[in-house]
Amino acid sequence: MTRFSVVPAAYLVLTRQGPSGPEVLLQLRGATGYMEGWWACAAAGHVEAGEPADRAVCREAAEEIGLTIEPGQVSLAAVLQRGCVLGGPVEQRIDLFFTASDVTGDPTITEPDKALDLRWWPLADLPQRVVPHERQVLEHLRNQGGDLGDPATGDTAYSPARRPSLLTRGFDQTLTLVAAVGRNGVIGDGASMPWHLPEDLAFFKRTTIGGVLVMGRGTWDSIGRALPGRRTIVVTRDRTWTAPGAEVAHSLPEALLMAGDTEVFIAGGGQVYEQTIGAASRLVITHVEQEPQGSVTFPAIDPALWGEDSRDVQDGFTWVEYLRR
Repeated sequence: MTRFSVVPAAYLVLTRQGPSGPEVLLQLRGATGYMEGWWACAAAGHVEAGEPADRAVCREAAEEIGLTIEPGQVSLAAVLQRGCVLGGPVEQRIDLFFTASDVTGDPTITEPDKALDLRWWPLADLPQRVVPHERQVLEHLRNQGGDLGDPATGDTAYSPARRPSLLTRGFDQTLTLVAAVGRNGVIGDGASMPWHLPEDLAFFKRTTIGGVLVMGRGTWDSIGRALPGRRTIVVTRDRTWTAPGAEVAHSLPEALLMAGDTEVFIAGGGQVYEQTIGAASRLVITHVEQEPQGSVTFPAIDPALWGEDSRDVQDGFTWVEYLRR
């Protein structure tokens, strides 16, 4: 059995009674290098070496929102274990979500570069862009019927007598790479496809309809729009970039976290294929009987790792499905 390390983090779920029901305090993430522009729990951060998690969440509350909370005031409400098909120890995580009772003082932004806003939101009507794994936990606690206590009476803590919820994310996600590849391995020149194959475009639609597409910015630009009937997550380092119909991620792990536990279709370009083929379970490849010029190539398909599951010969190209051996 291969042993691995996990990265622990502690989160503060702070609630109150609002005009139409329970509200939760969320911060809008700023220049943190991770999920920027997304709403997140009131305070959160890594558990330091040798530090108990309940002390960590109290430390984060003081550092991020200026509240003094003691470990005896917090209760563990949920544990989320997260993984990423890309692997790597930094993507293996244990997230510990705490609620707090008898909290005094007004929360304020103490790190304005890292938090752009701090706002109470109805727990039943969260903003659209909540960090996906945090939304998963908040919605679970909301749906448990009382796991966050009774804000109407001031009891906002998860009862210590209740068993904390155990959730997972990322372990049921699979990657399928979809590409059209010339005999010389070329898939494009970085700006456009080197061929026009209407039948293959229809095949791509049949393969991916209803699913989640992950692609790089160059692939998005070559398509020029969001494809109907699919979620499209675009990976780009440009933190100002937006486009209608595109969900934006600034790294592959972010994109896969956003995609959730489902089959994810990787649609290019070359660097994205290179970074994901090692974690993919399926390849859907159109082998085109051409050798175009171009600088963008598809990674080599190693027959020791990939076996053909199906082959459909067409006029000038062949559809082949590979499964990891």
